[in-house]
Amino acid sequence: MPEITSDVTRIINAPIGQVWGIVTSFGAEVLWFPGCVSSSLEGYGPGSVRTIRWEPNAWVNGVREVMLFCDPVKHHLRFQVHNQDIGEATGEIFSNIVLEDIDGKSTKFRWYGESTPHKDPVVWASLIEYVEDMYVRCAEAIGQKLSCK
Repeated sequence: MPEITSDVTRIINAPIGQVWGIVTSFGAEVLWFPGCVSSSLEGYGPGSVRTIRWEPNAWVNGVREVMLFCDPVKHHLRFQVHNQDIGEATGEIFSNIVLEDIDGKSTKFRWYGESTPHKDPVVWASLIEYVEDMYVRCAEAIGQKLSCK
């Protein structure tokens, strides 16, 4: 059974609607996701599949992600991750982005992942460090993109 294995929360100095517009642009990650070299989309909305490729790195060079739901009222996006680089070593992997309005001008950005921990604790710690750093870099990139507005 998957458990929360990575969790990052940041404040983005932009209204929730602007942040939501970016994180729900499923398939357009090449426009904002640090290190992304290509992204594409098959379908639209829940059930759609995005394929993302990154600059070469130790952990995540390509993934296919299936949108499970996108709730515009709760500002919650959930998708299943199929990481071609680590295979099924961690079982099913899920990712969630949840936004919360702070004051009409700022947004609480939370990105957390769920999976079964890898059997090797050293490998697992390295992977989690990479994933959480990726979440932080994404929050920072969104904040920088929206700071121009």
